[in-house]
Amino acid sequence: MTIKQKYLKYLFASFGSALIMSIYSLVDTICVGQYHGETGTAALAITLPLWTIIFSLGLLFGIGGAALRTSFKAEKDEKRANQYYTLSVMAIIIVVVLIWIIINIFYKQILIFFGADNDTLFDLASKYVFWMRIGLPCFMFSPFLSGFIRNDNAPLKATIATIAGGVFNVVGDLLFVFVFDMGISGAGLATMIGQGVMGLILFSHYFSKKNTLHFTKVNNVLAKLKDIIIIGLPSFVLDISLGIITITFNKQIVNYLDGNNETATLAIFGVACNVLALVQSMGYAVGQAGQPLISESYGKSEIKEIRSYLYYGTITSIIVGVLVTILLLINPNAILNIFINTTGNNLVLQIAPGILRKYFLNFLFIIFNINAIYYFQATLRGGTAFLLSILKGFVLPISFLFIIPLINFDYIWYTLLFEEAIVAILSAFFILKLKLKYIE
Repeated sequence: MTIKQKYLKYLFASFGSALIMSIYSLVDTICVGQYHGETGTAALAITLPLWTIIFSLGLLFGIGGAALRTSFKAEKDEKRANQYYTLSVMAIIIVVVLIWIIINIFYKQILIFFGADNDTLFDLASKYVFWMRIGLPCFMFSPFLSGFIRNDNAPLKATIATIAGGVFNVVGDLLFVFVFDMGISGAGLATMIGQGVMGLILFSHYFSKKNTLHFTKVNNVLAKLKDIIIIGLPSFVLDISLGIITITFNKQIVNYLDGNNETATLAIFGVACNVLALVQSMGYAVGQAGQPLISESYGKSEIKEIRSYLYYGTITSIIVGVLVTILLLINPNAILNIFINTTGNNLVLQIAPGILRKYFLNFLFIIFNINAIYYFQATLRGGTAFLLSILKGFVLPISFLFIIPLINFDYIWYTLLFEEAIVAILSAFFILKLKLKYIE
């Protein structure tokens, strides 16, 4: 294969996986919004941070360990490569057990902290989280295994697993929410089953002839664990930031609004969050398409290939970002009606277009920035990747979310646009600086 053909093969596979993965929250929100109305959508917006925390922990060890394993495997150092794989598995098992215990003991306090400030919201959010508390290992192992299997020359297996999980989730939502009249609880059950199906298919990779993932004795455990965390941390920050930003947005909406305005705005923001998750998953798709290829080229010191994959990823991220933003801005109420039954709800229909159009402008730079962060991870520049991800995920958006409402609350919807534009400038600067270093 040519470099371009190789990239496109991984891009189509990772795009399929990322988009289908986003179906979990999208279909849940659509079904729950049509069943419970704006209150159900608001309740799901409250549970979103918990989902992102769980998923991002899987990415932390999955992306970090997989990038290191691929790089050392390309250097023909199989022993060291499998040591990073073995240690990653050990680490994720320990984290799963700890998080499982914490969530089951403190889920009430967690939901209240995330914004479930009244009995109705808390009751609905608790019903959804109930299934997450039962099937938590499935939610964490799926993104973890996807990273390693994709890097083990089996991107199609990861795509098939995600599609199968998505299909079960969609069918389960329709069946449990509406046919069995379970409402939001049925959506949680469908999501858990979908994740379980995905995990089983990914696990089947261990029995295939293509599998090169093997356990081995690990030395220098702390040093290697530090390497995994440093490389995986940017992916963790990227994903968990969605939850942190959602919590902060929810709290600011509750602080500055009240009554019907508060509930309506929370519901609209819940829709916006789901669209953001979809766009962010596109960024993951572009970044994860290039990551294993760049890691392999980096291990072989193939500078020309690295620059080619960076070029393809950058062009793809810019085109997708612009097209998605334009499509979303055309008719925001059509998107709203997919997620929420707005019949007779004049307030939501009145304020939604303005909020959504402002918020959708945020998506111009998101995919470009995520791809840049994955590029620095793949070339084992964890410090640069972490700097960009922490600015993008925490420092800039949280600062703007507290400062902007003091000036004018309506400007809060531009928060991510300001933040993403700054990170895009920094990303371009670091990429150009690294490119000049390669030329030298």
